Amino acid sequence: MRVGQGGTGPGAHTRDGSAVELYEVTPAHGEDELIDAAIAPRSSILELGCGTGRITRPLLARGHQVVAVDESPEMVARVTETETVCSTIDELRLDRRFDVVLMMSFLVNVADDAERLRLLRTCAHHVRPGGSVVLQQEIARHAPAVLEDDRRKLVIADVEDLPGGAQAATLTHIVHGRSWSQRIVTKYLSEDELATQLAEAGLHRTGYLSPDRMWVRAQLS
Repeated sequence: MRVGQGGTGPGAHTRDGSAVELYEVTPAHGEDELIDAAIAPRSSILELGCGTGRITRPLLARGHQVVAVDESPEMVARVTETETVCSTIDELRLDRRFDVVLMMSFLVNVADDAERLRLLRTCAHHVRPGGSVVLQQEIARHAPAVLEDDRRKLVIADVEDLPGGAQAATLTHIVHGRSWSQRIVTKYLSEDELATQLAEAGLHRTGYLSPDRMWVRAQLS
């Protein structure tokens, strides 16, 4: 497990505590539609942190060509519809470039600044000139809450501010009577902080895909 993180609940878990079976039962919530509207038809996409293919499959169905990457063998084993690579993101170096490099699930909000820079450098290495890096970022710090609909419940608890602007919280997902908890450590980034790290990686922000600024588009500098 990474420092400060871990997970409990049924089935296998990744190094950061993500539950494979939870990802299996979590559907897309319009992410594929938003991404598809922002990129060219039949784009080549490198998806970093694909999990069990929750967004991979809808993007394939929309006609895009996706190479799906995850460091968890248990996760990528569930993705059988396209090419997969089992690798950490920071160490990934393929000998090709893509129209779009996609990094979702708030991976850019990793608490360690040096690790975040390595992730962004991987994005920059794999995007073609004129292509887009698409990032999903946190737009607010965590606060205790209970979010519920007719299918699932999410409980955010034990929120703790940490040195260096990081924050820890415990997320508990309850789906069909099964429960998974994960202790996460993230860092909310201001626009200036993200812009600075993008520049260090050889990228620059060119806009947002959504009005709430959760989805960031960047390109090579």
